[in-house]
Amino acid sequence: MSYRIDYQKIKYAIAIALYSCVGAFYGQPLIHKNDNALNIIVTVFSILAGFLVAIITVIGDPKSLPSGSWRRARLGSEVLYNRLTRHRLLFLMYLTTLLLIFVATLLKNKYPLVDLWIERIYLFFAIAAFSLSFQLPTSLMNLHKERIENEIESRREQESDKLP
Repeated sequence: MSYRIDYQKIKYAIAIALYSCVGAFYGQPLIHKNDNALNIIVTVFSILAGFLVAIITVIGDPKSLPSGSWRRARLGSEVLYNRLTRHRLLFLMYLTTLLLIFVATLLKNKYPLVDLWIERIYLFFAIAAFSLSFQLPTSLMNLHKERIENEIESRREQESDKLP
């Protein structure tokens, strides 16, 4: 099996990593000792994590596979596995952000240099994960569009089988 490299996705990932690094470095003073900002981040990522679990559940439904032969279903399963992998990684980014915020809260004011770097790291993950989350509605819409197209194709095949 050969994989095609998607250079657009690589450029997008690099851009998000760079923006997240810059945002974490310059944004850290804004969140340092700012409990309101911390509460907002925790709330947003808790909600996004729940939303993403729902999306993963919808994507993982076997009804998402194209109808027809097993070969066609196999080809469609690769697309679904890739989507599930990307969504799983995004979910792990959400959880990593929440875990780092928890660690930062436990270590608060005990080790100033550690506080500084943990804040930068969780802000990096927060910016990156939030940026990647903008793709979720499009992903969900594309999934439903594919399901509709598969249903139309299935009905077309059924009608062509009935013709004499």
